[in-house]
Amino acid sequence: MIGDAPAPQVGQRVLHSCEFGGRVGVARGDITPPAGIYFRLWGSAKHDQPSGVHRPMVATCAAFADAEGGDALVLLTLDHSWWRSTADERGVRSAVVKATGLDEDRLILQPSHTHSAPLMALDLADKPGGHLIADFRRHVTETCIRLVAEARAALAPATLTWTVGRCGLAFNRNFPSPETGQILCGLTPEPTADDTLLVGRAADASGRVLFTLVNYACHPISLGGGNTQVSPDYVGALRETVERDTGGAPCLFLHGASGDMAPRRSYESDVGIADQNGREIGYAALAGLTSMLRPGMALAYAGVEQSGTPLAIWRERPVQPNPAIGARRVTVRLDVTEMPSREELARQIAACTDRTLLERLNRAMLRREAVGNDREMDISFLVWRLGDAFVVALPMEMHTDFQIRLRERFPEARIAVLNIANGSLGYLPPPEEYVLGTYQATIALHKSGSAERVLGAAGDAIRQMIGATPTR
Repeated sequence: MIGDAPAPQVGQRVLHSCEFGGRVGVARGDITPPAGIYFRLWGSAKHDQPSGVHRPMVATCAAFADAEGGDALVLLTLDHSWWRSTADERGVRSAVVKATGLDEDRLILQPSHTHSAPLMALDLADKPGGHLIADFRRHVTETCIRLVAEARAALAPATLTWTVGRCGLAFNRNFPSPETGQILCGLTPEPTADDTLLVGRAADASGRVLFTLVNYACHPISLGGGNTQVSPDYVGALRETVERDTGGAPCLFLHGASGDMAPRRSYESDVGIADQNGREIGYAALAGLTSMLRPGMALAYAGVEQSGTPLAIWRERPVQPNPAIGARRVTVRLDVTEMPSREELARQIAACTDRTLLERLNRAMLRREAVGNDREMDISFLVWRLGDAFVVALPMEMHTDFQIRLRERFPEARIAVLNIANGSLGYLPPPEEYVLGTYQATIALHKSGSAERVLGAAGDAIRQMIGATPTR
């Protein structure tokens, strides 16, 4: 346990689980888009509308509160791709906040980042199938509002237990071309990818699983421009695999710091590859769940049993899960990178006849509009505490270096980093990617060094929530 008790050290006689003790609730709803909706997400795609649905698309809401009846922290996960603009995302989240009365700091809205879900931006209404977007967006928003109410109403005593597992699906995706040396966006075996898989289990006193959380850093890009079906990508089979072995308890996927990570099989047209990738994560998550002790238990040294050699006996013993819970908003000022003006981009868009290049130019215009004309901008993100764990929810696409370094600073805690949460402000790579000229760095909104500022601010927030003196 952290904060209220010292972390276990080598030589101690108790091996604690990382836990939160309070109340939790969960709810799920269907957000599968209508047939014929605008569905062009890849510049390489030849289609504008889907041919069908691979798996149902869902929204899942988990609520966390203390045992005394305090306001809940609410986590909403969506099978959705990304937000085209700040206004696009704010429109949905603000509606949920207004309808539910939630404080903004107590709501995290995170898309899974599947690249096979239609966008919900209203400015795409003139595209083929775009006339369906407004009603679909309204349905998603209303579903989110309903799920928040249901999850809060379902709040009941439970223990949230965390463990760290491993999964080898993710690979670094900065591939040097053998012909030219150009950094391409695709699988490379070097450097070694972060294989950390963080698994949470919410269970009642009887041990019944209420829901699970799986936090993993891997871009949901099993499927590429050749896929014509609406799909949650690997997340669908991941959920199915875990839920099948946990009595149907909802599994929430928390998309981690995957800016530079892709699955072993990427950009495929066969949806079976997405299912294969999802099962790999799902089985790894189940291994972690299987390793857990019962809720509210620690493993304690119980003495010596004489045998052929003296045996150290360890047994379960009850402990009090950490009840600490809280939310903190962190604001950091970042330098904006150089980019073409609105006027220059508008001229290029007007003159462009190549469909793939036009997609790139339109995205460049969205990036310009996201930062305006300022050379600096404030970004804010949330840090939540749930007992011995922390959730760091960022509106950017962080890279795995970020979560590795943050977790190294707090080895006694469990830290889930969430990408594209409560906003969508592009990639935030480490400095070396700006030097290499990776895809992520070339389209980043913020200059080199920005990820380090965010890392320092996130670390300070966690220290302050634990009660330590912040340092850089």
